[in-house]
Amino acid sequence: MKPTFHFSLVNGPFDDPCVFVRLIHEGRGLLFDAGDLGGLGTGNILKISDIFVTHTHMDHFIGLDEALRHCLKREMPLRLYGPKDLAERVEGKLGGYSWNLIREYPLKIEVFGIGRQSLSHTGFYAEDSFSKTVYPDRPFDGVLWEEPLFKVKGLLLSHEIPVVAYTLEEEYHININKARLEEKGLTAGPWLSSLKAAVRENYDFIKAEGVLSLKKMGVSPYSICFDGSPCLKDLMDIVAITKGQKVSYVMDVAPTDENLEKLIPFVRGSDILFCEAYFLERDRDRAVERSHLTAALAGRIAGEAEVGQLQILHFSPRYRDCEQELYDEAMREFEAARGAIIPCS
Repeated sequence: MKPTFHFSLVNGPFDDPCVFVRLIHEGRGLLFDAGDLGGLGTGNILKISDIFVTHTHMDHFIGLDEALRHCLKREMPLRLYGPKDLAERVEGKLGGYSWNLIREYPLKIEVFGIGRQSLSHTGFYAEDSFSKTVYPDRPFDGVLWEEPLFKVKGLLLSHEIPVVAYTLEEEYHININKARLEEKGLTAGPWLSSLKAAVRENYDFIKAEGVLSLKKMGVSPYSICFDGSPCLKDLMDIVAITKGQKVSYVMDVAPTDENLEKLIPFVRGSDILFCEAYFLERDRDRAVERSHLTAALAGRIAGEAEVGQLQILHFSPRYRDCEQELYDEAMREFEAARGAIIPCS
């Protein structure tokens, strides 16, 4: 099964934490945290539609300038999500530059700030020289962005300041059985994307009824001639619907019982959890003082949440000579769970 999400670390474990998620066949990507983006490359930066910022400490936010520089002439909007004060931080960055020659540029920046029960929305548009446009708040139920392919949820935690953990969830995954495709004398092509879109559009009906004739409904969202009519009923045997992916991202969280009690159910069942492991457990006092997780706590979270794989990152520079100890410590806590620690390459 080809996954919908292809994720990769932008930097090494001792450098700025950033995870880039490429949406297969969508021509775009998502970015979790915006630290140093030098390793991402212009091509991937131009694909970013959404940036999910945990908080605005420099190592999680300095790369926004790089993203803006590449995206200024881009038609696709850039959406940013983060703690309640994110719009103020974005406004501060934009205020550091002169924008007198960009009013013909198309870029629109939409910033969403997460409160306890509300989501703020602020726009910064090149046509207005990035002056601020404030929209009414809307209720926040945990879901930040949702579209047919996936949804992203946010959870407010503490790092002395508010910090946000994220999950990226695909409700279900659609895969094509190539052998059956060939048996029907059909060839792969762009029409398969339209077929998948038709399945998503009618997924609730398909779950209830088993198969669905688009012709009967008078709906033809894709163009293919099979026995003279576009009929999803006749194509469902080439479609496999399975559980979707879940990816979680957790950085810079104070090692408190309150945070852990919220976090474990939030990331439960993730296929992969990207989690900070800033300190070793032997330095727990320092972890408490600096409001960071230890490798042992990262392993415990992953184990109790029954995640498939744990990717630890964001290590303190003090461990450059003993990096493997962080992986070993996390693995000891995670050994009863499925998957394995994936060392950063």
